[in-house]
Amino acid sequence: MKLPKTLFARTVTVIATFSFAFLLFALSAISYFILVPIGKQSADDLAALMVFSAQTLTETSADKKPQFEQQLLNKYQLRVTKDQELEILSFKPLPYYYFLELSLQSRTEKPVQLKISKNDKGSKWYWADLNINNKTITIGFPESHINAQPPVVLILLLVVGGLAIFVTATALVRHLTIPLESLSQSALRIGEGEEPELIPESGPYELVTLAKSFNKMSSQVKELLSNRTTLLAGISHDLRTPLARIQLAVEMLPDDADPEIVDGIRGDVDQMNCLIGQFLELSKVLEKGERHTIHIPEVLEELVNCSRRGGAIVNWQTGEACSVISNPLSLRRIIINLMENAVRYSNGKPIDVEYHCGKDVVIKIKDRGPGIPDGEKEAIFRPFYRLDQSRNIETGGTGLGLSIARQLAEINKIKIHLHDRKEGGTVAEIIIPAN
Repeated sequence: MKLPKTLFARTVTVIATFSFAFLLFALSAISYFILVPIGKQSADDLAALMVFSAQTLTETSADKKPQFEQQLLNKYQLRVTKDQELEILSFKPLPYYYFLELSLQSRTEKPVQLKISKNDKGSKWYWADLNINNKTITIGFPESHINAQPPVVLILLLVVGGLAIFVTATALVRHLTIPLESLSQSALRIGEGEEPELIPESGPYELVTLAKSFNKMSSQVKELLSNRTTLLAGISHDLRTPLARIQLAVEMLPDDADPEIVDGIRGDVDQMNCLIGQFLELSKVLEKGERHTIHIPEVLEELVNCSRRGGAIVNWQTGEACSVISNPLSLRRIIINLMENAVRYSNGKPIDVEYHCGKDVVIKIKDRGPGIPDGEKEAIFRPFYRLDQSRNIETGGTGLGLSIARQLAEINKIKIHLHDRKEGGTVAEIIIPAN
């Protein structure tokens, strides 16, 4: 049996399945050890009464037979018939009729097969031809004589018992899984950079302990992220003061200073400024900004023109109108970082930018670079990770651009995928959920 995925559905299914199986076992045990013996004994008692009545009837004088037959009907609900049309009882709705046939055969030592008839009121009567003292006596009893409906009882027990088990299991499991669902949702919100509300610390002891531990962990994670962001931003900001002094000192060097050394120092200062700027940007990626309506063609047009002014060759054509609701600054930073990455590794070749509006908005940035090995497509999103063996080291970059893009995407529920391009190169696919 394949279990459902959710804990609630899985637990209810397991409890209900085993409870229903136990219910079937209990009903089978009750039927075999209680109902069947009682049914056999009851059928044997009725068979004994029918045989004794038939035997007494054969020994009773003709003038007393009507009185005896009336007594049988009044006291025992038994009737004797001679010329009534009867049908063989081919389908026996209850095991009781099998037990009765077997008991009658055992007592008369001759085959007996029950027959059936209906009166004008629709009441059913069951008959048996008994050969007593070389005479055939047809004696019967009404359906009300049995007055038992085991199938109905079994169905009621299964339905009512199964329903009671299902309702009880559902209520019990729901009571236990609601805190776990709340815990799961809170954990997801923490992963998305949000600050979830504290989980109620109530219920069973184990769940209370779990809720307390999670609330404590949530507070610690919040404090840790805040301290990390503050520390990273503070260090990056404070480093710019000595860098500014170094840059000022370089500019104040005498004219006869070695140009090669001066240019090297300036390059190092510029690279450190670039690193510090990206550190400051990285320190802000966990801050979830406001969401606004964004017109995709307008944003792409602006960013493509900016990239062209920087010397990049970008193939782009405005298409259909398309809008989404997201964080504008985050989306722009994601697109900029991916476009810069594509331009950097295209070796001067053009890059293509296109988009499509459907169930989701999909933006594709295609480069003509050397491509990315399949095993590295996720690794390159780690901070400071570079494909030195497949990308040219001289192209520059700090290894933070894709990491920042991925973190911003996760915070804003945007997906980024990298695919190989048929013509060579890489396709960066940005999937924005439509609203």
